[in-house]
Amino acid sequence: MEHRRHSIAMWLATVVGATGSVAGALLIQTEIGFKSGCVRVDAEVAGVREHEDGDGDGDGDVHFYPIVRFTTPDGTTAEGESYARIHTCRPPDTISVFYDPYDPSKFRVDPRTGIHVGAILLAFCGPAAISACGR
Repeated sequence: MEHRRHSIAMWLATVVGATGSVAGALLIQTEIGFKSGCVRVDAEVAGVREHEDGDGDGDGDVHFYPIVRFTTPDGTTAEGESYARIHTCRPPDTISVFYDPYDPSKFRVDPRTGIHVGAILLAFCGPAAISACGR
């Protein structure tokens, strides 16, 4: 019975490690593609959405997500919420954003964030999968 539990644990570690590694590699590839074709522009902070983690009793961490508005060189105005947590900006501050020139609704405050997350996934999941396969 112990051998069977060990085999299941190794199989799960292999699957989770391999899945995390593939996800990390795809995230890095996607973000590098975005970064290589994106355009930098200054955006106005039009608002900030606050979100509290936790059970709502006031003890959770509060995160701030800026809502930005910018105009592309061809006159297209885009507005949306950034998924980057920025604690220091408030309307009417100006921050830099990077957007896809073919679809300005796709933008990032920092296009390196996805690359960093992908690298972390690879750093932890890759060795886990390799270690599990080697047992």
